[in-house]
Amino acid sequence: MKEKKLKHKIQNILWPCVVFAGVTGVVTGAVVFAFRVISEGVINVSHHIYGFAHENPQFIPLVVAGAVLAALLVAFCLTYSPHSRGGGIPTAVALIRGLITFHWLRNIVFVFTSALLSYLCGIPLGNDEGPAVQMGTAVGSGTARVLGKKRRAWERYLMTGGATAGFATATCAPVTAVLFGLEEGHSRFSPLLIMSSVSSVLCGMGTLELLCRLFDKSSALFHFTIAQVLPLSLVWVVIPVGLLCGGFAYVFGECTHAIRGLLHKKFKHVHTFFKVAPVFAVVAIIGCVYYDAIGTGHHLIESLLEHRVAWYVSLLLLVIRSLLVILSNDVGATGGLFTPLLSFGALIGSAVAEALVALNVLDETHFMLMVVVGMVSFFAASVRTPLTAMAFAIEALSGFGNILPILLAVMISYVIVEAVGANSINEIAMEREIHKENRGKALHVVDVTVEALPGSFAIGKEPRDILWPPSCKLLSVKQENAERHFYTGGHIEENDVLRLNFTTYDPERTAAELCALLGEQEIYDEDVISHDTFENTVSEHP
Repeated sequence: MKEKKLKHKIQNILWPCVVFAGVTGVVTGAVVFAFRVISEGVINVSHHIYGFAHENPQFIPLVVAGAVLAALLVAFCLTYSPHSRGGGIPTAVALIRGLITFHWLRNIVFVFTSALLSYLCGIPLGNDEGPAVQMGTAVGSGTARVLGKKRRAWERYLMTGGATAGFATATCAPVTAVLFGLEEGHSRFSPLLIMSSVSSVLCGMGTLELLCRLFDKSSALFHFTIAQVLPLSLVWVVIPVGLLCGGFAYVFGECTHAIRGLLHKKFKHVHTFFKVAPVFAVVAIIGCVYYDAIGTGHHLIESLLEHRVAWYVSLLLLVIRSLLVILSNDVGATGGLFTPLLSFGALIGSAVAEALVALNVLDETHFMLMVVVGMVSFFAASVRTPLTAMAFAIEALSGFGNILPILLAVMISYVIVEAVGANSINEIAMEREIHKENRGKALHVVDVTVEALPGSFAIGKEPRDILWPPSCKLLSVKQENAERHFYTGGHIEENDVLRLNFTTYDPERTAAELCALLGEQEIYDEDVISHDTFENTVSEHP
């Protein structure tokens, strides 16, 4: 019996959550390294093109024409890989939660290509984190399907590992990446998810650091150190930053939802190219006039950290970049939302710091800290991930000596969005992908009784460790030789009878997922689907 349990643990815990997760991390680290190197080169080329056009206005029409051509290529990519559009993190989260499906290899190729085209045109979406997370998710799916063909139950664990490895290698914040996978990816903590994430992150970071040393590249996302510690008597200065970040996060979310609904209503049947091209053209025109208003936002953050700017310039950039980010993300330009969100917070922090310095309330030496406080406060409020934001500030933004003001600002911004009931930016973006995939399908409500067959993946695991199909609820378990009871804890054992309730747009796919977890068996009775079917309630808004 002990040998049987040991073999089962090796097959269903050690292999997927350590070995295969490690392989996922290694491949993700290599892919993200290549993407970072190439994207940095493309962004430098873009910067030079816009600088040249700024000094030679007669070439502006040529730059705009080039942006329209790039839009045509992006539209082609989105046609063959719809899920490569927009921010990579929302799509990755929808994938690891099992809410949408995709072709993993096609996704890697078109995310890579489409993102580079967006960066060449200066589209204000992030150049690392979003595509890196999505490509890491695709690598995890590919690892499960290529190396573990008969182990479909492993796939979402490996996709989670790939997503966290992608985040870690893009930001060089491994602890933050693990928290991201738990807090944002699944909104829960689980030993198996922690094992998968940690294994992938360790191998991904190791691969990235090795390649960076071999090719003499830096792996850090930002290169600065906050030398000054804010005195306790001045901790209150971060309160206005937290208030403004929380308030603007709410406004940004509402504007995103409103603009997305308006564009969907007016341009629902318009070809993708005719949606993408105008945005690319507008970005090109703005870039020729003022480059800081476009681009990924990384250069803007570094500029704010090194040089002070007038408060009204910060607010103007905040408005322009916010609108461009919303439009670019909605029409399908590929990129990340992480860096743009950080840049919004940096602009707010910069404006507040400038005002406080002008009033002789704050010393100039604390200007950099205020920018960092704004970055993490806005990120925490807009994505609704306070733990991830605080860990990122300490780990990647050298905020260890200023933990108290960072925690205070993050708490204030998060309380504001909680009080007004604001939705996460990632959740808003995910809704579009889910609605698009399931539009026109019937939604089924199913209540089934299934058995945990010997040797299946679920055996020996607690329900919290199992990635059930979306919306699946374990109502009760009837153990062998025992009366039916509501399940309150413990492990699932062989031949346990489980009562499940869930909704699904694809009964066959859900049945396949349950069989992968509990063993091959007949999931549905003859009339269970037709009996509980009702019309699709998917909103027409994205």
